[in-house]
Amino acid sequence: MKVYVSTYNKYNMGSIKGEWLTLSNFADPQAFYSKCQDIHKDDHDPEFMFQDHEGVPTSLISESSIDDRVFELLNMGLEDDEQTAFIEYMSNQDFYWDDLQEAYDSFESAYRGNWHNIKDYTDEEAEEIFNLSNREDNLVYYFDYGKYCYSRKCEGLWISESGNVFEGS
Repeated sequence: MKVYVSTYNKYNMGSIKGEWLTLSNFADPQAFYSKCQDIHKDDHDPEFMFQDHEGVPTSLISESSIDDRVFELLNMGLEDDEQTAFIEYMSNQDFYWDDLQEAYDSFESAYRGNWHNIKDYTDEEAEEIFNLSNREDNLVYYFDYGKYCYSRKCEGLWISESGNVFEGS
């Protein structure tokens, strides 16, 4: 997760001078804001402006603030792939998470893994549920994998840009 930090004063003076900061380099919000203060020590009383960001859940950042839970998220000890999936899940939700652990619990119950595409996931899921390749009857010849995939998407199954598959709630 990265943010571009400038100040409102610089912006109002026609400058976008600032710096990209990688949030995982900071243990807590105080360390982050201390670095921001250091970067913009030429401003008398800098009001920080977060002009751009990468990988930060949209519900946890605005132009003028970063929610302290971003640093909680970074300190959860998640592997990079799991953290990416968790952030994608949080960014896709239409509500604000008060409790990061509650958000993570919801993520864990919804996450289905990383797949090339959603049809690959639903094909394997159908195989497991209906045991199609090991059946003695002819059901496999009548099973429509495409319609099964469509049905699962209608039930709320979705895939992120990076291939993480989630069950809708």
